[in-house]
Amino acid sequence: MNRTRHFSLLPLLMAVVILLQLCFPASVSAATEPPQVDARAAVLMDAESGDLLYALQPDDPVYAAGLTVMMTALLAAEAVDAGDMDYADMVEATDSVLTDISADAAIQNIQPGESMSLQNLLYCALIGSGSDACNVIGTYVGEGSLSRFVDRMNSRAKELGCRNTTFGNTHGLPHSGQQTTARDMARIAAAFVKHDELMNIVNTISYEVPATDFSGTRYLNNTNYILRSDYTRYYYSYASGIKSSYTDEAGFCLASAVKTDESYVVSIVLGCISKESDSGFTDIQSFVQTRSLFQWFSQNYGLREIVNPMAPIHEVKVELGEGSDSVVVCADGSLSLFLPNDLIIADHYKRNVKIYSEQPGAEPLQAPVERGQVLGEMTVTDDEGKVYGPFKLIANTSVTVSRFSLLQQKLKDTFSKPFWKYVVWGIIGIIVIYIILVVRYNVIRSRHRRMRRKQRREEAQSSSDR
Repeated sequence: MNRTRHFSLLPLLMAVVILLQLCFPASVSAATEPPQVDARAAVLMDAESGDLLYALQPDDPVYAAGLTVMMTALLAAEAVDAGDMDYADMVEATDSVLTDISADAAIQNIQPGESMSLQNLLYCALIGSGSDACNVIGTYVGEGSLSRFVDRMNSRAKELGCRNTTFGNTHGLPHSGQQTTARDMARIAAAFVKHDELMNIVNTISYEVPATDFSGTRYLNNTNYILRSDYTRYYYSYASGIKSSYTDEAGFCLASAVKTDESYVVSIVLGCISKESDSGFTDIQSFVQTRSLFQWFSQNYGLREIVNPMAPIHEVKVELGEGSDSVVVCADGSLSLFLPNDLIIADHYKRNVKIYSEQPGAEPLQAPVERGQVLGEMTVTDDEGKVYGPFKLIANTSVTVSRFSLLQQKLKDTFSKPFWKYVVWGIIGIIVIYIILVVRYNVIRSRHRRMRRKQRREEAQSSSDR
């Protein structure tokens, strides 16, 4: 009886899948695609290097509204660092307090003649979004001139590399000709996060400004909801600062940062809208999109070491060394960048090493060599041609001089000089002449002896014949 065999395709397919998995294993560290950010412009920037980790229309001209306050506060902090003023300075508001401020703008009702500390003014500007506080700060730092301060804002922006930014006032409210870009705002934010006092202020959730002669206590609440755990749909626990803002022209904007291993990554999201979410809330997209960017970054990026000051870079040949004929050099600094977790660094970053003693026409390196002695330099270049450095290359150990080798070298150097060459050749010449004279003398003497012997034989023969 013939039996028909029925073959199932399932085991065969499973075998094929297993074989493919063995031959082509999936990469567990492969970076996921960045999120689709719903904004006019957005960037995610490594604050230390200026490298963009994410970019959406980074150089398109946009309005940044209240993010302008970052520059106002930055100039105040830099003036404090320079010793020109102090956070405790009591600052009196002048008649310029309401300059370029519309009736519906956010203010802290600061009156001309009212005084408060520079630090409290920064709280009013950064936490309370007080446009009037910005003008008071600008007038004080500008030594009484608000226009001079705005000029300084623009010149400082250029110093920071902002190529497409023009400020018209201290607070960012609509002003003719005022514009910026996401990349430029990120550059300003990167300078901002370096000031601990400013970061302490922008990370404060609520603050009480002491009463003055013109006002009672001012109660400030931070409207940067990405910092606030009570706004769970926006909150991101690793976020740090910086400033949120809104105007009709600019839309919802947010500058924020995350700190990792003493380094910051700054985020700028500009021109967002508010829209209803699936849960029924009307969500402000500047917070939603920023949190999305931060989550993508944390899952796919890490602070990767490009240059380690402890790692050997190059081995340099050393002459006249005692027990060693070379020394290892290391970089005098470090370089770490936020990079994708799956990036192979050696494939994308090239070291360009220059050892001084190995250059054409250079003198060879000779002992003694001191630890820390600069023996060369190095730069690092990425795929796009961006250069990091230079780093000095220093000896990681000392090499003492060998006395025997030094003596040999001195003798060699001495007898390699033209004068001594002439002396040596002169001595050789004298020796040769002496040898020639000795030989000639011996030849003559031998001839003379033969003649004497011949003469004696002839005399003896003559006597015998007689």
